[in-house]
Amino acid sequence: MIEKRAWRYCVVGNIVRAHYDSDGILRHGTSAYVGGAKVYLAGKSWDNHQNEISILGLTRGKRQQVHEVPVELIENVRCQRVYQPSILNIMGVHEFACCWWGNTQEDKKSAEEFAVQWNCEKEE
Repeated sequence: MIEKRAWRYCVVGNIVRAHYDSDGILRHGTSAYVGGAKVYLAGKSWDNHQNEISILGLTRGKRQQVHEVPVELIENVRCQRVYQPSILNIMGVHEFACCWWGNTQEDKKSAEEFAVQWNCEKEE
């Protein structure tokens, strides 16, 4: 069932602008996303033992899509409210709809804790 919401809390981040791949080649962003792209992390059921996470964002082809990316390619993780209808619609029909936060105070607290945990682990 598609749930209609005016907004929801979400953990967002940015794709790293540049990084070196396993062959030592300088890459800008990922194959699907440009460096600096804002992405929405489907992290409600993600744990820190996984090497990749599902994200939603505007791809190089200018379409909002969900892709799996390595966790080390995401930076500047924070909690925000999301109002954009196209993003909310995708979150509502995505096969893992339970991976997204809602718009309750409990969801806000959970999303903020996720962002803090993510950033603490990145610093280590």
